[in-house]
Amino acid sequence: MKCKLCKQDKNLLRRSHIIPDFMYKGLFNEKHFIAPINLIAYKKNKLVPTGYYDSNILCEKCDNQIIGNLESYSSIVIWGGKGSEEKHPIFEQKINQLNQKYLHLINIDYTKFKLFLLSILWRAAISEQNFFKSVSLGEHEKKIREMIFNNKPEKSSDYPVGLFVLSQNKNSPSKMIANPIKIKSGENLAYHFLINGFVIVYKVEGNDDFEFYEQIKIKEDNTMDVYIFDEKDSQEYMDDYLKRKLRYKKYIA
Repeated sequence: MKCKLCKQDKNLLRRSHIIPDFMYKGLFNEKHFIAPINLIAYKKNKLVPTGYYDSNILCEKCDNQIIGNLESYSSIVIWGGKGSEEKHPIFEQKINQLNQKYLHLINIDYTKFKLFLLSILWRAAISEQNFFKSVSLGEHEKKIREMIFNNKPEKSSDYPVGLFVLSQNKNSPSKMIANPIKIKSGENLAYHFLINGFVIVYKVEGNDDFEFYEQIKIKEDNTMDVYIFDEKDSQEYMDDYLKRKLRYKKYIA
């Protein structure tokens, strides 16, 4: 069978994660299961062990070396960890004129982190898991695959991608994994992925929200601005994302 990344006939792995394990940090229970929110069939879901994965999509080299190297670097960007200090991103806390908090990242590896983020979108697009059925890239699947395989992220305006962080909320949850949502309007196509309090946003087609993506996308000068939504904005975003209001139950003693 052909590996979907290198397109060569090879022995394929029985398990390749669509979203890397480290992105689920804090979501697993003591038995290493998570409870996902399924927006396609909104009902109580079975617990999912070790996240979502597919079989027979990647060979060992592509999964462990190409994708694995991107994940190893990106886990440090997101959660911190060991590694040479000169390769670590530097985080500067800032507030803009609209009183919005954000982290200004410098010394972030544009190639590795952009390709890592794009690899999540690409893996979701090729996945046979129902959880990712909303993700379809058409002609863009080949272009993004070639970017990942050839280690060429192209310009920041080519499939701009960024992320923002949702604050913990006392009224409703923000740390969860939910189906990616597709935002299609005219010639514009975007995807949002909600993963563990992080929202990854991808612009696939069109120029709507140009200023928004200019603000948050990872840039070729190895910088990136990551906005931190306050509790109110986080709750409003979650309500819009889920198309329903999830609230913590209040118990009276």
